[in-house]
Amino acid sequence: MKPFHLLLTGLLLGHALAGDGYSSPSPTHKRFSVLERRAREIRESTAVVKRNDFTCGPGKDGWCGYGPTYCGTGCTSNCDAHAECGRDAVPVNKTCPLNTCCSEFGFCGTTKDFCTGKCQSNCVEHPKPLGRGKGGKTLSKTIVIGYYEAWNDRSLCHQTTANDLPVNGLTHLNYAFAFIDPTTFKLTTIDAATPVHTFKDVAALKLKNPALELFVSIGGWTFSDNGTATQPVFGNIARSPANRQTFANNVLKFLNTYGYDGVDIDWEYPGAPDRGGKPEDTKNYVLMLETLRKTFHDSGRKLGITFTAPSSFWYLRWFDLTGMVKYVDWINIMTYDLHGVWDSSNPIGPIVQAHTNLTEIKLATELFWRAGIPPSKLALGFGFYGRAFTLKDPTCNKPGCPFTSGAKPGVCTGTSGYLAHYEIQDIIAKSKKRDLITVHDKEAAVKYMAWDNDQWVSFDDSETFKNKIKWADDIGFTGSLIWASDLGGLLFLFLRRPFYIPHTILLLYAKISTDDYELSAHKALSGNPEFSMENPDFGAMPEIDASFGHNCYKGGSQFDDRCDPGFGRVGLDRDGVDCSGIHESQCGRPICCPETSGMTGCMWRGSGGDCNGQCHEGEVKIAASSWGGTPGESSPTKKCNRGDKALCCKANSYTSLTEGCRWTGGCSGECNSDEESVAYARDRWGLSTVFCNGNHYCCKKDRPIPFRNCHWVGEGDCADNTCAKSEVTLWTNDQGDSYSACSWWRNKALCCTPNAAALNEDICDYDACADDPDLCDEDLEDDLDDDLDDDLRDDFEDDLEDYLRAANWTGIGDGLEYGSEDLAEELTGKPRSLYPGGPRQYVLEMAKRKLVWYSRPYPTGNKHKYLFRPGTGLATMLLKGSYGKASEVCTNSGLAFTRMADMAKKGFQTEHLLELQLPNLLLRTAYTGKLPKVAKTAATQFIKAARITEENLYTGWHKLYPDNIKLNQFYEVVNWKGLPKDYLPPPNTPCGRMMTLMGDWGNMQNLAVTTGDINLMKGTLFRLYNPIGAKSFEEWFGGGMQSDVESIRKIETKLKNVFLVFAYLNDVGLEPVWRQAYQGFNQEVINMDLHMPELKGIKAIWDELWPVYQQVVAERAANWVLDLYNMIDNSVSAEMAASGGPLAKLVQTTKHYAEIRDHLRWSKDVGK
Repeated sequence: MKPFHLLLTGLLLGHALAGDGYSSPSPTHKRFSVLERRAREIRESTAVVKRNDFTCGPGKDGWCGYGPTYCGTGCTSNCDAHAECGRDAVPVNKTCPLNTCCSEFGFCGTTKDFCTGKCQSNCVEHPKPLGRGKGGKTLSKTIVIGYYEAWNDRSLCHQTTANDLPVNGLTHLNYAFAFIDPTTFKLTTIDAATPVHTFKDVAALKLKNPALELFVSIGGWTFSDNGTATQPVFGNIARSPANRQTFANNVLKFLNTYGYDGVDIDWEYPGAPDRGGKPEDTKNYVLMLETLRKTFHDSGRKLGITFTAPSSFWYLRWFDLTGMVKYVDWINIMTYDLHGVWDSSNPIGPIVQAHTNLTEIKLATELFWRAGIPPSKLALGFGFYGRAFTLKDPTCNKPGCPFTSGAKPGVCTGTSGYLAHYEIQDIIAKSKKRDLITVHDKEAAVKYMAWDNDQWVSFDDSETFKNKIKWADDIGFTGSLIWASDLGGLLFLFLRRPFYIPHTILLLYAKISTDDYELSAHKALSGNPEFSMENPDFGAMPEIDASFGHNCYKGGSQFDDRCDPGFGRVGLDRDGVDCSGIHESQCGRPICCPETSGMTGCMWRGSGGDCNGQCHEGEVKIAASSWGGTPGESSPTKKCNRGDKALCCKANSYTSLTEGCRWTGGCSGECNSDEESVAYARDRWGLSTVFCNGNHYCCKKDRPIPFRNCHWVGEGDCADNTCAKSEVTLWTNDQGDSYSACSWWRNKALCCTPNAAALNEDICDYDACADDPDLCDEDLEDDLDDDLDDDLRDDFEDDLEDYLRAANWTGIGDGLEYGSEDLAEELTGKPRSLYPGGPRQYVLEMAKRKLVWYSRPYPTGNKHKYLFRPGTGLATMLLKGSYGKASEVCTNSGLAFTRMADMAKKGFQTEHLLELQLPNLLLRTAYTGKLPKVAKTAATQFIKAARITEENLYTGWHKLYPDNIKLNQFYEVVNWKGLPKDYLPPPNTPCGRMMTLMGDWGNMQNLAVTTGDINLMKGTLFRLYNPIGAKSFEEWFGGGMQSDVESIRKIETKLKNVFLVFAYLNDVGLEPVWRQAYQGFNQEVINMDLHMPELKGIKAIWDELWPVYQQVVAERAANWVLDLYNMIDNSVSAEMAASGGPLAKLVQTTKHYAEIRDHLRWSKDVGK
């Protein structure tokens, strides 16, 4: 029976290396029972192999085998069998999968029994890797992949949200897992209990680490489990060209929707009969990867593809590694779970062995060397957990000693035979009480530990990981993968550097919007309720719920804490339930509120005995109970003898509703003329006398009234002193609005109904000029390089370009970029003007020299006397008045025009319609031939006209026009009174005339007047800068995510100002000024072309440049608006967006402007 014995040895090696460390996401931590199922499947597959797959026999000598000796005369059974390989195979001399050894008897394997003696083919027992490394520390310097078990977002113990992951230690993060709908082939969450916001939460991690690449890992062990609706899905997709393309399109939509950078396919396992595989899976898997690669390539995005591979020959034999590797960036090897409790059910037997020992890892990687896969295409797997056992004999605690079962369940994972890394570290930390023995097996690069008499675990730590890394670096692996990031605890970053709390880097992040990515929430997977999964919903943002707690309800079952779809649990009512053996967070009747209600931070208020639970300011009473429950300020076992406890929740919208409102001071305060009284209290400040008239709660009249029907509740002993579920508690006080106070030290409650109009209105009244007056002390457009250089240039250019490059986004965030390199070099480091509106230096860097010139001085907004003097200033301008915003409402981007006679004497700026950097752009284009472009990554477009040489530009720009040429009049100083003493008429040169034409003390007709915020944003957009600088955005968005109203208002105001700029550019009243300014500029270009020989041809260049420039300004602004919305939408969870708080308004405002971004264009061509 020797041949069959060798076969079984090969199978044993295969199954011993079959584990993947992946686990089912069951919230009860039963997920690791999948390993027990795996052991049963191994037994079953071994039985199948014995029964069907192998030898003829027995022959005359009683042995089984192949060929004439066993299958010829005298054969008693299975006499038509063929060998797996070699001379008795079909076809003859067939080789083994993965180029493994074909033994003398026609079996495939990798050990000495297969590869020596009379081995028939591929007889190298220990092959060497191709392109062997040279110890370059590749694992710590190239790819470090962390997998994130998304189900731990909802774990009741050691909950780990995406935001908890220390991502600064990673280069890649893989979301594990997404599932595939068996019918539509669209991506879904792993089950209905895993919320879709986990996709967005992971996407938002780029805000912490902009260089982080995000992959979605699809599949996993559970996905392909026997008897599941999902097991055949990968095979069904792969076998049909149409299905492959549908799947690829769906994956691309997902990546674009969430801004992920790639996909990791985890098919466990193609071809394997014990996992539902079919023989054709092998070639079809290659075709599926090929389709994914082509689809990604055609999309224009540089997206990554990887797949996970087992470390066992039994499963890996079905992978066409040579064919697959052509279409992927690298392969992730699962070199962990080499041993576990399942060994008791196979020929290895119930003996303890290390699940990540380097000896067997080396043997597993040799399978890849045999297939010709170089180490540079492999990421080596590391397990952040241990396999644990209960020893049969406590005195025998070394590898090879027998075990009886898995170890005791971990305190958090709750699974026998498995301990997370943080649980192992906790045991070590408490070692003094646990008789702990730890051994470092340096040869196997693993540690094992015995404790509590009979407990045993194998695991890795910083020492053993370094041992493995040293070997991997010598081999030359491309990187490492970690299963799983959420299991690592504080030692997580050992692969790269010591752990520190990761700092937040709030750079802009965007996703591609997808209008047709339609997956309904809680959709049943192929009609099977076992696979009900939550899917992305891209519907319209709901109105903020103004009913507060009105639609909340208390569930009927004491043992079912689930809420209806669209509702979230805010608390539990103990209701007399015996919670023995049940965690208090799961015991009682659930109290559920709509996800749009904005109810958070709920708390049972009121203690035992005589209860009078009352909510605090800004809270809403959701439910009442004599027991109370969780969360609570008193024990739920302390039942009220009389009265009730109250479940009170904070109203997220309370802060924004009450902003700008106030209680009057003293004992007799009245509201101001621009305020109205919303509520009244007899004694707000404890100053009550017969001479005091009480206090009023006053709110601004220019905003919708925040509350209606405010009234005091409570009389006599004030036993009934709580507000209705649709009301919020504005204040509590013993007197309320009367002289009579409550007895028994109780308080009345001031209850108010929220005004829906106020809830859904957002105010944008942030004034950058008021916030930093230095920004707006002059015409900002001309001095952006001085005032905003650090914010808008260096940080934003460096950080964001690095981020976009690292993210491989070629067309996605271009609207977020700093201006293209051809437009970016604008006078950094130049000295500031000596006075506002003074000359500004401009420089054109050329190969041999710098062309330097200065703008002309002009009257800025602070020259009040000159601007408003009769016959000068504003009186000489073509448009006599000023533009500003029509409303403070965030979604109102309308303009208001104020006539000169009605203008205030401050708060505005004179503004060059054609920006002063435009001549620089024209000369730069004439010199380089490059046109500006919308997408920085797009191919550079060159002008068709001939370029102008450096020498001609340098000479012609400052050269005097000949005296005998009569040129058009371009300036006239109406009144020299009030002009700067050093003001001089412009020289008759192309430079002097052009800069004066654009705006000068002697030519104000081409200037206009706006408020500072519009002028600042216009200059920003025309320079192709991001509307919000990197430093500012980091601060504001960071505050916004904490619901800081002021931070959110700044972002919204800047966004609104982008639309105000284009409303200004397209205003019909400004059109004559625009046309005059453009025609004057165009005429000066004509003058240069006709009368300055060195600048001949510049008119043709200008004619090409201007329409392209208009398009670039508009499209980059529109792209930025869309990217900003997508980034906000990605970062704000559905619960937060529906909460009714400031973040909900931020999402609504950005969505509003994203939907009307086509307004960002020139409505008329002033050049025609």
